[in-house]
Amino acid sequence: MATLTGYLRDNKGVYIEKDPVSILDYSLDWVNYLPSGSSLTSATWNIVAISGDASPLTIDTSAVTSTTKTTANISAGTVGNIYTVECTIVTSDNYTDKRNFRVSVKNRSL
Repeated sequence: MATLTGYLRDNKGVYIEKDPVSILDYSLDWVNYLPSGSSLTSATWNIVAISGDASPLTIDTSAVTSTTKTTANISAGTVGNIYTVECTIVTSDNYTDKRNFRVSVKNRSL
């Protein structure tokens, strides 16, 4: 099982809450999903579009940040929307895999 930091879980899977003004890095560690001896060679991040969204969630940058970790810098989003963020990887063994999580945008306060 993957280690999830900051993520919440419901009956649909994992999600994280994000304020619309925050600009944060979101990382996925693939170590528990990679075949033995395999490493990441590329990662493609995607946000599933919501029709008519005036301020959609945006991937500003993304990268493979280690042999097992991918990271995307994500900003914006419309309060009340729940976005699906997908990451598709290719490994050194030429395997392709994909995982996703949801981002729930809400005004956050202390």
